[in-house]
Amino acid sequence: MDGALRLAAIVGLVAIAGPGRAATAADTLPQSLAQCAAEHDDARRLACYDTEVARLAKLPPPPTAEEKFGARGDLARAQERKANPVEPRLERLEAKVTAIVARPGGELVVTLDNGQVWQQLPTGESFRLAVGDSVIVKPGALGSYFMTSPHGRSVKVKRTK
Repeated sequence: MDGALRLAAIVGLVAIAGPGRAATAADTLPQSLAQCAAEHDDARRLACYDTEVARLAKLPPPPTAEEKFGARGDLARAQERKANPVEPRLERLEAKVTAIVARPGGELVVTLDNGQVWQQLPTGESFRLAVGDSVIVKPGALGSYFMTSPHGRSVKVKRTK
């Protein structure tokens, strides 16, 4: 079965299963299709599937077992990059705050409307936020991230969920 046909079969099974049953199949799906499966609105879920199938159909098929045989080091990494191209990286994430918990040291744990949870790193700085505020999370140096409040203040954060 070629890659496009196999992908169409997976998408068809998930579409038939619907959002309630897709969670059990989500572990075997590409992350992008698992996100489509989680969509509860039928029209939006179908549009998501259409977009992802079109994108995934353009990907080269993964290397066969014969092609992988004996590949080590740089050759194996090149095969992996060909089979799983890197998705574009976001420069910033904009979201709304849905919940805030203050830790004993005063650091905030912030839940965003996309389900992500970010924790303020201990710096001794106060950071004011309220539920409903829009925040921006941007990458910093060496894998760090900063959250900016609507007031323009920023603190270093790490993602916990």
